[in-house]
Amino acid sequence: MTMWSIQLQGAPRAMGRQHGHQVQGVRPLLAQVVAARLTELREVGADRASVLDPLREALQELDRPLLEFLHGLAEALALDEEDLLRYTFSSYLKDLEKGRQDTSAGSLADGCTMWAASAPVTRDGLILVAKNRDYHRDHIPLQLMARVAPEDGYRYVTLGSAGSPHVFSSGINERGLAVADTHVLSRDLGPGMARFSLMRELLERQATVEASLDYLRSVPQMGGGTVILADTTGRLAVWESGYRQSGHHSRREGYLASTNHFVSPELAGQWIENEAPAWRGNSPARYQRVLNALAGRTGEVDVAWAQGLAAAHGTMLDSICRHAPDQAEGTGDTIPPNSTISAVILLPRGWEGNARRQRALLVAAGQPCQATWEAWQV
Repeated sequence: MTMWSIQLQGAPRAMGRQHGHQVQGVRPLLAQVVAARLTELREVGADRASVLDPLREALQELDRPLLEFLHGLAEALALDEEDLLRYTFSSYLKDLEKGRQDTSAGSLADGCTMWAASAPVTRDGLILVAKNRDYHRDHIPLQLMARVAPEDGYRYVTLGSAGSPHVFSSGINERGLAVADTHVLSRDLGPGMARFSLMRELLERQATVEASLDYLRSVPQMGGGTVILADTTGRLAVWESGYRQSGHHSRREGYLASTNHFVSPELAGQWIENEAPAWRGNSPARYQRVLNALAGRTGEVDVAWAQGLAAAHGTMLDSICRHAPDQAEGTGDTIPPNSTISAVILLPRGWEGNARRQRALLVAAGQPCQATWEAWQV
């Protein structure tokens, strides 16, 4: 499977235009996906002015770069800017509605399994962040790699989607800071910085996990997910993002993981598990499977090992490489629109297979049990 690649540079509005011009080939499909998400919002009443107005006000104050980017993107793609704003925040808007209902009648939520490791569990001092991107299957042809050179900040490489902010899943910058995120359905939501904007700011401005945590403590956040981080020293952290309060855990070495629930004392009670019965418990099961796989490893974890874990199957609950349609057969549950659509391995100091040990992002475009891995050097 091939993946789009684009080059972005300069100011946010200019990068929005560049993004739009370079993905014209998928514009018809993107328009269909945008329309489908907007229909979903209307059907559940998640696009009310009482929700959107506070969001716009927060963005005007906290995230002008995102608004500028979306303006340029809408202009280049000839899409309505208001529709594009709703589409960009559709997950947040739907989650607010789910939180109000607090219902258990759902389907397979937006997933993702991610983990980070450094010495002593890794081979030859390797440092890595790995993520399986579990997302809407209609984003498979929209996925893209972007090389980003902001007018003021570090250069970085990201995996994302056409028509979305460029740090929409994961990335690594020229200083070796690696970031990736997961979605968590949470009660603690409100207008603030979205995870894709937090990751953009981290990649453009920060070089270390410690400085990144300082930034994350300082800025109002939307909540509803986690961000994993690693730097060239081997320091690792998971930031659990909330609107009223956030939590984190970090290590100077070893390993950490995050899936689609909170584990910190600050936010563990804010997680809403509203998935259909057949998938209930899948986030804790995947989380525990990753921790079990890493436990007791000393000098064993390398790129090949990480690729193997990304491709690992199992039960409906603990499979890392997720094939939702096949797993749904015979359960009586609605087949969800999500599965693993790609995987990345972020390498802050390079890897043993690269003689120059350059910082890199390895990506499998498609389900990692079948896809070929490609290296993108920073």
